[in-house]
Amino acid sequence: MPDTLCLNLLCPLAVEERVLDALLATAGIDIFASTPAFAHGFEHGDLSPEEQVSGRSGSGLVQVLVEASRIDALLDELQPELARTGVRFWVTPVIRRGDFK
Repeated sequence: MPDTLCLNLLCPLAVEERVLDALLATAGIDIFASTPAFAHGFEHGDLSPEEQVSGRSGSGLVQVLVEASRIDALLDELQPELARTGVRFWVTPVIRRGDFK
């Protein structure tokens, strides 16, 4: 398993700031990025009328670099804050990382 993982959080726009605040308050989080995203595949009834017409939901995508040994603890820490918010997550390996110097 790689030493570093990327926790991807797909956030409804209404709770994106809550996610960012939770990450900023979490010790050991060094780098994360957020970007607007469109989410697809949600149940029709979960979308606003505008989203139903376009077939996509406006969302935020937050990506957090995490030491592999810390991923379970981080998910456990975020669970109470993000429960029932509609935030979805997945974890991917980071094959290489670094800085251009």
